[in-house]
Amino acid sequence: GIDMVDKATVKGFKDMGVKEVRWIAADDEKTCSTCGERDNKIYPINKIPQKPHYGCRCYIVPIRTRGG
Repeated sequence: GIDMVDKATVKGFKDMGVKEVRWIAADDEKTCSTCGERDNKIYPINKIPQKPHYGCRCYIVPIRTRGG
């Protein structure tokens, strides 16, 4: 189910013209090192890494460009 939500989110962002997204990690004691390293990194919409593990709490937010 979560994978479907993530795919729908990316599709919605693409439909809105979003070109880049920011990876947001849950910054607490349960955050794995991979997610921690990705926190606040910006990725092109077509090169977002897959979530590294089941139950990942990370999410992406769109990066707005000027005029967008």
